[in-house]
Amino acid sequence: MLIGYISSSASGRNDLNKILNEAIYELKIPGAVMVVETPEGMIWNYRAGVRRFGSPMPMSRNLKFRIGSLTKTFVASLTLMLVQEGRTNLDTEVHKILPQVITKDNHVTIRHLLQMRSNLGDFTTDRKFLKLFRERPWMHWEPEKLLKFGKPGHHGPGKKFKYNNSNYVLLGKIIEKVTGDSFENQVFERILKPLKLNSTSFPVKSANIPEPYARGYDFNPKTGVIKNLSLMINPSWAWCSGNGISNASDLLNWIKAYLTGYGISEKLLAEQMTFLPVNYDRISYGLGVMNRYSAVGHNGNFAGIYSAVAYRYKGYYIVILTNGQAKGGGNTATAESVFWHVVKNSALFSNR
Repeated sequence: MLIGYISSSASGRNDLNKILNEAIYELKIPGAVMVVETPEGMIWNYRAGVRRFGSPMPMSRNLKFRIGSLTKTFVASLTLMLVQEGRTNLDTEVHKILPQVITKDNHVTIRHLLQMRSNLGDFTTDRKFLKLFRERPWMHWEPEKLLKFGKPGHHGPGKKFKYNNSNYVLLGKIIEKVTGDSFENQVFERILKPLKLNSTSFPVKSANIPEPYARGYDFNPKTGVIKNLSLMINPSWAWCSGNGISNASDLLNWIKAYLTGYGISEKLLAEQMTFLPVNYDRISYGLGVMNRYSAVGHNGNFAGIYSAVAYRYKGYYIVILTNGQAKGGGNTATAESVFWHVVKNSALFSNR
């Protein structure tokens, strides 16, 4: 049975409380945290459900979650900063930086990686990788090993969109090669430290999450069992394509900075926000940023046990974090689904 708990600091906006609680109940999600910043700069905090099954402790806004592909926004930001500094270029061919990974006859560029138009293979869709990952989720992976999985597409680079985690592992390697430093140190020095994102980290080897954190759950429809997998998956399997940990407050501050060009010029920001259509109607992708039906930002999913969104939508900044599936949960038990449930059912957004 799903236990619900709701709270909000938003006076007069109680419909969001109700809608958020309805969303996690209908989507079979244990719990969610949501923070909203209005166009006037007011910040409203919401919570629904539980941080841990078997405990009456509710969700709270300071809880940490794995953020999955929202990690890509940090990678894209670092990459664009290096472009801004003239240390690389959007149209630099990757083989010139990583000749041991990309051969000279492959003309994939940094822009193609950021745009998800590289035509490279994706390790997260490779059957051999998935088999190993499911059998040994605690296994440590080196980025170079991840890049050996996946088969390239039939189109050349730049011709077709395909969401691909290998692109951002490659970008992480490029950041390290160009700077002579680790991705983790670069993201700390350039982003986390100056913006005071003190609850955000990018662990490489440890499956631990700093307290306080929401437990992440997986529902197995074959057995009917809900399992706490919070500390059982080594984040190296995703590296900088999805190994981030954060909380709602940090992500709100980050997405505001990111979408307004933190560390880069207006000209480069305009390039970043040049969206090209993907495979779906009215969805497009820029340089490490997506536009989903006018919601601009990014989403994330960490092995189904955590999911996240950070969007700007109709003048509002919205961050939602969820912790997997309750009994009956499945592919729709995500922060993305919660987001659309909230914005479609609240008069707050329909009137704008």
